[in-house]
Amino acid sequence: MNEVSGYLYEQYKKNKFDLSAFGIERGAKRSGYFCTPKGANIIGWTGVDGIHYCTVKSLGDTVFAVEPMGYAGRHAFPVAKSFEDFLRLLMACGHEAYIEQAHAWSREQYDDFAKENPITTIANEQALRLQKEYGLSPMDEPHSYLKAIYDSFDFSTIPYKKDYYEYIPRDEMPLPKEWKVYFSLHDRKGGERAGEELSLNTAFSWAGYEWIVPSAYICAKGLVLDVFAEADSDRVHAFLLKWMFAERDEGRLTAEQQRQIEGENPLSFDYRACVLVNGRLLRNKQGRGNGWVQGYEMYEPESMRDILNHYGLSLDGCWIWRRMSFPWTTKTKPNIKSLALKLEQRPVTVPGERFSVTGAGERVCFVHPVTNVEHTLTVTEYEHDTLSLGRQPSDGYEHPTHLVKMAYTLEPELNSMQLTVSDVRQSDAPKMSKLNPPNGDFAGAVGIIGGADGPVSVIVGVPRGEKKPHTALSALTFEPQERVEWRLSFNAKTAEAFEISLINNNKSVE
Repeated sequence: MNEVSGYLYEQYKKNKFDLSAFGIERGAKRSGYFCTPKGANIIGWTGVDGIHYCTVKSLGDTVFAVEPMGYAGRHAFPVAKSFEDFLRLLMACGHEAYIEQAHAWSREQYDDFAKENPITTIANEQALRLQKEYGLSPMDEPHSYLKAIYDSFDFSTIPYKKDYYEYIPRDEMPLPKEWKVYFSLHDRKGGERAGEELSLNTAFSWAGYEWIVPSAYICAKGLVLDVFAEADSDRVHAFLLKWMFAERDEGRLTAEQQRQIEGENPLSFDYRACVLVNGRLLRNKQGRGNGWVQGYEMYEPESMRDILNHYGLSLDGCWIWRRMSFPWTTKTKPNIKSLALKLEQRPVTVPGERFSVTGAGERVCFVHPVTNVEHTLTVTEYEHDTLSLGRQPSDGYEHPTHLVKMAYTLEPELNSMQLTVSDVRQSDAPKMSKLNPPNGDFAGAVGIIGGADGPVSVIVGVPRGEKKPHTALSALTFEPQERVEWRLSFNAKTAEAFEISLINNNKSVE
């Protein structure tokens, strides 16, 4: 340690002062946690979730927080360049919780936490003592300091113990600071060389997102492309606030709510991509990707932090990232004179109207929510029916058998990939049989194809030249439904295909 930090640390070890006022107790001098780095010198413990602070012999004066419940490769992370800075941070923040969590917070989140958790009297008294006896002053801008040391640190330098990788596979570790991109995005074999980075820095707008293509990588087997789509932050945060506390366990959210979540999620935008190299079409062979929303654990993978930092993209943005590999169609790697990206949205489910009918001959007019074309659904058959199970299963449960079958035509026509008609209601769950209750010696199940949560396609014989009707089955119920409410769901693209030039010049790129 440097002279000042060394002196302060010696005073701390001699019990000249303690850090309990800031939430840190001395505790054990050794750690039995799998994620404590090799050569760790324990400073103290928080008493919560095994979190502790230490220095690491091979990494000099830097003070680390160790969080056993943390992310792969980030269980230990830097919080101060020296023990002196560590004390100054505690004086400024008043509690170690700020220091341990600040790297994941925006400035607004940090300030809000500070307002809700003011420095305690005992922490303020200890800070004044450190200032008076050791000449220390509180750290200026602690949030900026903590963010900077975290974001600039090379996490590949942390020396974990061998058994660490029994808990955390190496392929789940964050990317090292030495940036390498390979054509094989998943199962890379030894001997494959990293691609040569080709800076593109192309930005454009498409499908309601702001897109950035920062770089391509020229590999022996093909071309690799990194593509980012930035979603509107207000839309993303509104979605998360609406659904993040929803009970998502099976049975607590209805199928319709689950579809609604999928349809409303701005980070679930899906698309096909291909590239044109010197006018020759290359199709995507492999792909991987992730999303990022700072402050939300499920959308804050540490590997994405490295990727965004590498390209200098804002951590405050809401990002969809995809890395795609495109094999060469020529025997050898071409000299790239032109490079273009073609994007096509995959169809999404768009909810439509609900309706009820009572019999054949009735018509329902509706407007396609994407194309604005008016269609007419004409009911050709509508009847109550029962599903024959042959014999009641011996699993100890009764199963619903009542349903409604509806056949219909569409004008103009839409096929089953473009439109589905399904019952809004979900099928009744099986119930315990009074005559034959279940026992532990036998377990059985009945598989019913279709009808529970969507339409069923049924082959119906029709005269030559006439349109084959579509067929939908209602949910299965124990008692006949007096009125079925049907739901229209459209599979459509909400954006036109898009093409943009990434390179267009006469100079070849080797």
